[in-house]
Amino acid sequence: MNEDNSNLNKDITQAQKYDKAWLKPVLIFYAKTTSWIIFPLVLGFWGGGYVSKTVGSQVLFFIFIMLGFLITCLGIYREIKGYKKDLEKKDGK
Repeated sequence: MNEDNSNLNKDITQAQKYDKAWLKPVLIFYAKTTSWIIFPLVLGFWGGGYVSKTVGSQVLFFIFIMLGFLITCLGIYREIKGYKKDLEKKDGK
């Protein structure tokens, strides 16, 4: 009976490890995509606001915001492409 309990405990701990194994790559992917959303847009907003106040042109503010949005889109596309390659490698094994 004691052996059955120890085998059951081993099975449970292996199942818990498996349940947590998928979570780490997903959280890393989430953090990367979120950072691609936040940083370029915030930097574009602040940089555009500074340049707009300095030069006095709202067009430059709009250009900085659009540049930040473009960088965000390209960065997210790159992360999704890399994540897709990783998934294909894991499925191939």
